[in-house]
Amino acid sequence: MPPFDHQIDQTELQPKKATKARFRRRIFAEWDHQCAYCADPADTLDHVLPRSRGGLTVAENLIPACRRCNGAKSSTDWREWFRAQAWHCIEREDRIDGWLGRRDPAAGEHHPEHRDGSLP
Repeated sequence: MPPFDHQIDQTELQPKKATKARFRRRIFAEWDHQCAYCADPADTLDHVLPRSRGGLTVAENLIPACRRCNGAKSSTDWREWFRAQAWHCIEREDRIDGWLGRRDPAAGEHHPEHRDGSLP
């Protein structure tokens, strides 16, 4: 057997459940646990580009949403739906745009996170 020119050291298997919970907590924390659309308390994550339309389950395509907004938006275009709401807010729209700008959710194109691993 040929010798190995590399080795893996100090690795630790992370349980999927704990990893998923940490992933979700980071997204909620970045948005102060508020719905990205209406600013009410958020209790779900919304795929901005719906999975049914090619959206990926990546942080850059997930934003916190209250159940009301998540259900009402469903699989429609987020911007079209958001602008039709009586409470539409350009500042929240800009923030969602900034969040999505980190990665094209359909293409899987990655933009780096901050050096400390936090999300922009």
